[in-house]
Amino acid sequence: MTTYSPATDPGAFADVLLGEPMWDYQLAFARSSARFRVVAAGRQVGKSRTLAKVSLFEASTRAGILILVVSAGEEAAKRLLADCVALASRSELLRGSIIDDGKSLLTLSNGSTIRSVPASIRQIRGWPVDLLIIDEAGFIDNEIWDAALPAIISRPGSRVVVASSPWGSSEHWYRQLWARGMDAPNENYESWQWSSYNSPLADKALLDELKASRTAEWFAREVMGEFTEDSGAFFGQAELMDAVADYELCAPEDLEWWSDRRYAAAGGVDWGYAHDANALTLVSVLEDYGLNRGLLGNKLVLFIPWFEYKYRWAYTDFIERVVETGKRYYLPVVASEVNGVGQYPTTMLGDKFAEARLFPAVAPVVTDIRRKQSGFGMIKGLLQSKRLVLPRDPELLKQLRGLEFEQLPGGSMRISVPDRVGHDDVAMSFMQAVSALRLDGAVRPHEVFGNAVPVPVDLETVMTKNGLTIPVHARPVAFHRDAFSYPKGSESGEGW
Repeated sequence: MTTYSPATDPGAFADVLLGEPMWDYQLAFARSSARFRVVAAGRQVGKSRTLAKVSLFEASTRAGILILVVSAGEEAAKRLLADCVALASRSELLRGSIIDDGKSLLTLSNGSTIRSVPASIRQIRGWPVDLLIIDEAGFIDNEIWDAALPAIISRPGSRVVVASSPWGSSEHWYRQLWARGMDAPNENYESWQWSSYNSPLADKALLDELKASRTAEWFAREVMGEFTEDSGAFFGQAELMDAVADYELCAPEDLEWWSDRRYAAAGGVDWGYAHDANALTLVSVLEDYGLNRGLLGNKLVLFIPWFEYKYRWAYTDFIERVVETGKRYYLPVVASEVNGVGQYPTTMLGDKFAEARLFPAVAPVVTDIRRKQSGFGMIKGLLQSKRLVLPRDPELLKQLRGLEFEQLPGGSMRISVPDRVGHDDVAMSFMQAVSALRLDGAVRPHEVFGNAVPVPVDLETVMTKNGLTIPVHARPVAFHRDAFSYPKGSESGEGW
């Protein structure tokens, strides 16, 4: 029987030092010596956790190396490094070797560093890297991959680890790299496909039930870890990715003092039940300093300045968080669902806003077929007219991609994430916020007459694939209140 040492084997390292053994399919990936290792993964297979264990093994057993972890979005980058810190902190032997455990940096006493950054060219360039780890690679553009790849050139023996849920067209770098390692594995390229069935924790009977009751396209992508096309999806992958930009989400606590610059946004809230999360999404008019006038004329760009979702939070705690957000952002209207479990927290939210002397219109809304058709149809129209920018966040993008549509006999359309297929809380809160927009109000009168806000001399910008220019430190238009209204389809106010 082969005996493995934690000093030389990632499996023994995870078992002995971290107290969290890897499963067989994870071990095959972790022990591979291929220079490029690529995984396409279904749900609940431990993808991100495995990346954290591989990162810690390399950093702990090799002195003075740099591991760069690139994730699709700032929050995803922080979560992956937090996994590394949590695993190391649980280990009696590793805990004492931690010198620095910030949100984006983990430094060990042997001089090795794990640095986590969001997927943007400006964050990636310039690092000489011994191990490059890219999480949710399908959501990362070809241009960013081209910027990241040179990071390993100057380091002998450098390696690249790439993992993602299946996402991206046949021209996307991640899909091509994965196919290369599947079709002709060798010492340089090796790939794996992790199905949800592989996990020892998987409920095989439930997976079989999903196979019988869900579309073949969804089951192949979400369970089997296979690449699929857009059949049955309300939003296509390319349609979503064309609107993505690497701008920084603005947490309420990071805003400039609100009395100086009141940033207005429409809020949408989805209340979780059982396995779902409570979710809040804000949608606003982007301050682009007229940089998109050549593309859109006097029509302004809409974007998501902030969203968040919390699992296993009491309604009272999440309500307090929404109210705190309303103390920084100016929220003229908050659309809050009342069907399901939403009636009580929606009423309580209005009461708490009043107690804080904040007076947004908390609009109780029933999320029925017609409301979904109108709200998601509006999002689709904004995407097609190049007026909406999305953050590079895998959870938001996967939830939007998971929406399926069905034409009903009466002519209406059912749009939903199928039951037990996954979460839709963020997508639903996004739809609620969009329903409170008034597009004819999203025009600044002073700009119509040519009095544009001057472009700051040090402004950093990024672009979407469809040609929109976005400030990296994105903010809503200051004092803009005319783009928001009581949503249609609400319990009171405008009907359909």
